[in-house]
Amino acid sequence: METFGRGCLYLIIGAAILLGLAFITQSHIQIPFFIFIPLVALAFFMAKKKTEKKREDEW
Repeated sequence: METFGRGCLYLIIGAAILLGLAFITQSHIQIPFFIFIPLVALAFFMAKKKTEKKREDEW
């Protein structure tokens, strides 16, 4: 559950960065699915890695 929450947080932060970038440049940002899906997978992979490291440090 912790990994899912952290992954969602990373996705929200990424969306906020893209929204800010679009606001600053006053443009539309379109991300195709073949780029978006690996980015989502990468966010959850990073979250899993960080959660595993945290659990390893607790032992």
